[in-house]
Amino acid sequence: MTRIICVEEPRYFYAELNDITLEPSAYDKYLSFIEQTMVKRAREFYEYVARTRHMGNPALVLRVREPGKGPLAEIILQASKHPKVWIIPLMDKLKEEEVEFMIRRIELASLYYLASREEAYVGFVFLEKMKLAPEKTATFRQKITEKLFHGTMFYLFAISLILAYFLYVLLGSYIFVAMPLSQLYLLLFVDKIMELMADWRINKDNRYVYIVTYTMPIQEYKYFLRRYYPLRFKIKSEIYANTLALGKEITLDVVEKVFKKYNLVIDELHKIGIKKIDVYGITRKVFRKYGLLMPKIVILNTSIPNAAATGIGSDIATLVITSGLLLLLSDEELEAVLAHEASHIKNRDPLMMFMLSTGEYILRIFVFVTFIYLGIANFFTSLLYLFVALLALFFIAKFFEARADLEAALITGKPEALSRALKKMGIRRLLTEDYPRTTLESWLNWDPHPPVSWRIIRLEQLKGKFPTEHPLVYSAKECISGLLHALR
Repeated sequence: MTRIICVEEPRYFYAELNDITLEPSAYDKYLSFIEQTMVKRAREFYEYVARTRHMGNPALVLRVREPGKGPLAEIILQASKHPKVWIIPLMDKLKEEEVEFMIRRIELASLYYLASREEAYVGFVFLEKMKLAPEKTATFRQKITEKLFHGTMFYLFAISLILAYFLYVLLGSYIFVAMPLSQLYLLLFVDKIMELMADWRINKDNRYVYIVTYTMPIQEYKYFLRRYYPLRFKIKSEIYANTLALGKEITLDVVEKVFKKYNLVIDELHKIGIKKIDVYGITRKVFRKYGLLMPKIVILNTSIPNAAATGIGSDIATLVITSGLLLLLSDEELEAVLAHEASHIKNRDPLMMFMLSTGEYILRIFVFVTFIYLGIANFFTSLLYLFVALLALFFIAKFFEARADLEAALITGKPEALSRALKKMGIRRLLTEDYPRTTLESWLNWDPHPPVSWRIIRLEQLKGKFPTEHPLVYSAKECISGLLHALR
């Protein structure tokens, strides 16, 4: 969480980017990346840029200006374990909002640096008890299923509304009964569908996920895939046979021995990492705090960092976690994300979205009948209504996501953990949203989640003050306020 300190005499602002961690060997590369990202792409906003040293460490000095109005401030960015930022106003009335914007833009560029360093990696996922088989490349069907059943299953309901319109054109009134029933069937059995689509099941006796990573320079990645991708199952099988299959932990010594057998280089540029995650324990901790039954836990082996909760209640809920999420997040951040998903289960959000989409569907029938009776129904008006209805439903879905953020912060007591997780998971969205500002487009897009920028800042501003009464109403008001602010 970035805390901005204002010093009055002499007046300057200071912040330490605690979510960014750098190795000393990366300091110069980091500053060069920030200069490339921030300055060379928007030269008109900078009077000059200089490299120097500040308090013994490499630093970048930027003079920011407002085109046509002159200099605003001087920024000193010091490369250190956690980069430090000083902003010295060059005008009397520099607002704190402008200072915050400057600091968060540096934070965004820093996050982008961490996400796009000149390294590539491959990962091998293990469970203590697993049936070893050649890993499947994700099929189109798997990718579509992962998207449709994401979060509150809202994408599934939204697509079904569009499908219902075209089926109505083809089948007429028979679709009025068939479509809601098919939606209900999917809602009731989605947990079983997701179990079938998953790669592994987590339970009390098979609670840990191990991820072995091999990092290399990015220019070697294509060669690695050509040379070693066909051997990945043999490499994984040998690691498993020499460790977990014997009841032993996976260790660097064993992994290094197997890798060297297949002529994989191990040095400063080619590194091995091992991560062990108690997925069952973290999930149990979260669901006990909510007073919920343990859900079924399944792992999807995909690099996309994501988690989803499906089902209409905790007794038939399935928690879907990707291996990409487990690799990306710390245990504390993973707990916060799972608390967000547990909120969906506690509040039966998938069921609520089903009821809303079905209610819209029934309303649409009457709207169509009224339009026909008035003689104004045509293809254009029907599509216009569908567009407006979907826009409204997507916006309402944001209320549930905002509540889940709020309840996750409350139940864990660590809003900063969820904030960090969102920064790691949503770096590309942050770039398109012009973090920290949110645009009207980011509020009105066809996405059930509020803008990531807004979610992060909202969590950081909680500062231990959690509204405990009517969190959905509170979240709805804040979403509407965010939309109105973007209209200005």
